[in-house]
Amino acid sequence: MNRRQSDHLMMIIISLTILIIILTYFIEINSVVHGQGVITTKDNAQLISLSKGGTIQDIYVAEGDTVKKGELLAKVVNLDLQKEYQRYRTQKGYLDKDVNEISFILDKENESGLITLDGTRSLSNKEVKANIELVHSQIRAKELKKTSLDSEISGLQEKLSSKEKELALLAEEINILSPLVKKGISPYTNFLNKKQAYIKVKSEINDIESSITLKKDDIELVVNDIEALNNELRLSLSKIISKNLQELEVVNST
Repeated sequence: MNRRQSDHLMMIIISLTILIIILTYFIEINSVVHGQGVITTKDNAQLISLSKGGTIQDIYVAEGDTVKKGELLAKVVNLDLQKEYQRYRTQKGYLDKDVNEISFILDKENESGLITLDGTRSLSNKEVKANIELVHSQIRAKELKKTSLDSEISGLQEKLSSKEKELALLAEEINILSPLVKKGISPYTNFLNKKQAYIKVKSEINDIESSITLKKDDIELVVNDIEALNNELRLSLSKIISKNLQELEVVNST
């Protein structure tokens, strides 16, 4: 190889070297990196390891720059991370909405302290909505039973009032007949009939009073059932809110 050829070869090598340097400067960095997300000192240099792998899209620092904690050094694109972040955002939105809607329902109660169906139409959580509607239908059935028992008691009380008046009238007649029978003015059979009628009406009154007592006991049981259903529903909704808040805490810390 003569000197001219040697110089020509050297020129080609230098040109290729310059071209590689230029291409390295202008071509966008597009390499996949993996790391542990820590900064270590080695040979008087700060080595940055990423917590997640990804494709470097932009670099905002150069060798020798001084950086501060929290400063953006580079932009790394990771589709898996983006999908995970979007999933967290979606989950957070769902949990926030669920907590707000269920809290509104818990705060919305009638004069008896029972959870109503107000707000359930727009409830996003269909499972919770179905559960509330189911419990509400059960409570409604209990309330109808209580209304029926109240009506029966009202009818029995009217009957009782009538029987008590009848009993008072019989007692008055017996008091009038008693001295007349003793004097022989009135026959004893008439007095005896009144006495038997009095005993019969008195027994009927006792039966009516017993029926009223039993129905009042039934009403108390129904009321307790209604309160138990409402409290169970309230506890169930409160647990859902508590669970959602715990999940939100995890999502927010991610």
